[in-house]
Amino acid sequence: MILNCVIIEDENHAIELLTDHIQNMPNLSLLKVYSQPITAMTEITEEDNIDIIFLDINMPGMSGMDLAKILRPKTRFLLFTTAYHQYAVEAFELEADQYIIKPVTFPKFIAAIEKIIKKIGKSQSTVLPKSEIFIKTGVLNKVTKVNPADVVYLEARDNYIIVHTDKDSIITYLTLKEALHTLNQLDNLLQVQKSFVIAKNKIEIVEGNVIIMDKGIQIPIGNTYRKSFFDYVKKNTVVSGRVKPPKSS
Repeated sequence: MILNCVIIEDENHAIELLTDHIQNMPNLSLLKVYSQPITAMTEITEEDNIDIIFLDINMPGMSGMDLAKILRPKTRFLLFTTAYHQYAVEAFELEADQYIIKPVTFPKFIAAIEKIIKKIGKSQSTVLPKSEIFIKTGVLNKVTKVNPADVVYLEARDNYIIVHTDKDSIITYLTLKEALHTLNQLDNLLQVQKSFVIAKNKIEIVEGNVIIMDKGIQIPIGNTYRKSFFDYVKKNTVVSGRVKPPKSS
């Protein structure tokens, strides 16, 4: 399980520290860093499928508290990182998951992430994987049965998505985030581009920045998701421990 992270912080040393902490955790992947809160507000969407936002409070242009009101629905977990104690009550009223007082030492960071992982474990243990799910289609009063194991990839279009399976392609008026949450019963789906989510077990070949799926479907990897995807590939790549023989002259 890889958790996608975003840092919103205006101090360079704090950004560097959080970046180092994230890179030292094998189950975390840093998607983006924002030093301007207004840029984060305009660019972050629900389709980015962010798991954790690390958010400072005292920033130029917009406070972290005001920004949190906008971004809270767009991330699974919200962690405030701040030098100020007095905003803790307000932070938890905004459904923050953690409130970490700076400096964010590595032990503090690990403790916060462990609480997040435990929370994920509890929520997953109460939901049994489903062998089939019914989703609404673009036809009035029509639903279609989908087996999550049959999903090859999800494709976002305008105000709808297409669920491509081994057998069919189904149009549904869900958001990509909603479909990912509904269909990812087997923890098998992975977002690789703003408009594409793929099934990991349907990958045939990875060539450069292109993923070739079952039946030859080619999907380019988006810049935002490149690191998390190749972290997954690297983790599951078998590498020989043998030393290559020297080339003969």
